[in-house]
Amino acid sequence: MTERTIALGATKRILLLGALAGSLAGVMMAGVEMIYGWASPVHSVWDAPMAIWAYIGGLNHFGHPANHIGSIVLGIGGHMMNAIFVAIVFVALMRILKDPPGAVALVLGIAYGLGLWALQRYVTLPISKPEDTLFTTGRVSPQWVWWLAHLALGTGIGLGYVLLRGRIAVALPGRVREMPAQPVSRKAA
Repeated sequence: MTERTIALGATKRILLLGALAGSLAGVMMAGVEMIYGWASPVHSVWDAPMAIWAYIGGLNHFGHPANHIGSIVLGIGGHMMNAIFVAIVFVALMRILKDPPGAVALVLGIAYGLGLWALQRYVTLPISKPEDTLFTTGRVSPQWVWWLAHLALGTGIGLGYVLLRGRIAVALPGRVREMPAQPVSRKAA
């Protein structure tokens, strides 16, 4: 089987690679939070996405999940948008660092995720009071779950970057060639 690459300009490569890595990382982070909510006897699987929108819209958007479907959908959308944005920033930083080796990029991704936790906890959340209590007091999940979720976020960003960076090539002017599609061979049943 032949390996295919996509040739793009540098900016488009950063955006595409960041969007793909961010999507992976966002799902990984949401998975941690939602599995905790599912396993917890006092929380709901939907608490984390609902709390994301309640942080923006107010505490009246947090409560019984059946009464807050819009908050859940908007929270998931906001979470994925944030994950993609921070992953695009990470990919741009890796480009500045001249594409470090895989293990280094993965460790940098993990450190980046934990750094994002600190930024969120001590800079972003205190901006909106009393909504910050959703995340700082354990109303959604304890702090160790947030640490684990941000560890998953950073791991997903780093892993997505390492796995996909070789498949999305930078198109250099005058060096882009059309790659014909490989014929598909099918065996008769």
